Amino acid sequence: MAATVLITREFKPGKLEEAYKLLMELRSMATLCLGYLSGETIVGADNPNKLVVISTWVSRKRWEEWNGDQRRKDFSQKLEPYLASPEHVEVFHSGEKIPEWVDMA
Repeated sequence: MAATVLITREFKPGKLEEAYKLLMELRSMATLCLGYLSGETIVGADNPNKLVVISTWVSRKRWEEWNGDQRRKDFSQKLEPYLASPEHVEVFHSGEKIPEWVDMA
C-alpha cells in the first residue's frame, strides 16, 4: 500500500530562501531512495513562510527507511535554525493493500 507523507514546516521570517535551498537538496537525495515515487512542495496561501512537502512512497516501510536515514537526519538538523516551530509529519495510506512480500521498488 502506498504511503503519502505530509511534512509541514513553518520558517522564520526572512529565512525561507536559505531553507528552500536545503529542502531542494534534501528532495534530490530522497528521489534516489528505494521506494520514492514523487514529491511536491506547496506554500501557504495566507502564510508564505509555511510549506508542506508531500511525498509518495511505495510503502510506509520505504518511507520509514528514508526517515531514519542519517543523511535525512543531518539535513533536518541543518533546517532547525530556520524553523519557527518543529516540523510536523503525518503519514497516510492510499491504494490497494498489497502483500508484504511484494517489493515494488
